[in-house]
Amino acid sequence: MRAAIAAVLFVALVPAATAALRPPAEAAPGFPSVQEQRQAIHRLLARRAIVSCGGGHGDAVALTFDDGPGPYTAQILRILRRRHAHATFFVVGNRLEYWPLAREEARLGGVGNHTWSHPVLTRLSPWLVWLELLRTQYAVESEARVAPELFRVPYAIHSRATDEVALKLGLVEVFWNVDSRDDVPHARVKDIVGNVVRGLRPGAIVLMHDIHPWTLAALPRVLEAIQGHGLRVVSVSELLALDPPAPGQHCPYPQVRGD
Repeated sequence: MRAAIAAVLFVALVPAATAALRPPAEAAPGFPSVQEQRQAIHRLLARRAIVSCGGGHGDAVALTFDDGPGPYTAQILRILRRRHAHATFFVVGNRLEYWPLAREEARLGGVGNHTWSHPVLTRLSPWLVWLELLRTQYAVESEARVAPELFRVPYAIHSRATDEVALKLGLVEVFWNVDSRDDVPHARVKDIVGNVVRGLRPGAIVLMHDIHPWTLAALPRVLEAIQGHGLRVVSVSELLALDPPAPGQHCPYPQVRGD
């Protein structure tokens, strides 16, 4: 029965999950085109690459936000817009009903898949892993008219089996190499900013979360710090087009945990 349900869902939802990426409403001069971003993603998919940083040869830093949308996301979008900064939002699909912001997030960089309900995927049966990713693909595409092409696994816990599901859906799996640690309860703004500054370098992918008030408070200072280092703030897909990791480049990410 479960296999039959999974098959029906796959047939129903894959067309939305694989829909063509449409140009964002806000095109920015000096940033790679949507076509260039898609080509970079497809090259990484062909290599079956998992990404946690760029090549380190340009001036771009990718800012990412996990676990939203939430009550602070709209304000974060306004700050990014004022600063002419881009970001990637790895959204939890079941939160879009309460904060339907995927279209605005897509306009300011991109929307990634962070599963439907934020479970530990390695504890789920394979058909439920498919369902977690497919429901979010469908929800984002239905609202934003753009299907995610990037995926971030909850809790950084993955396996070869979960990696394979993402690959079959045409999703590049993305981790990070700079952790702001804004998920620490009642994190202090100065600590968040300091954690980002210590890791700043060309090609960095910065992890933040758009569900905390202290993240909102820290964001202007984070952006000032990045730009003060002569770096520009981009989305992950823009980073992959501007400064992709080279084949065989040492770019560590959390290791596979079983199957």
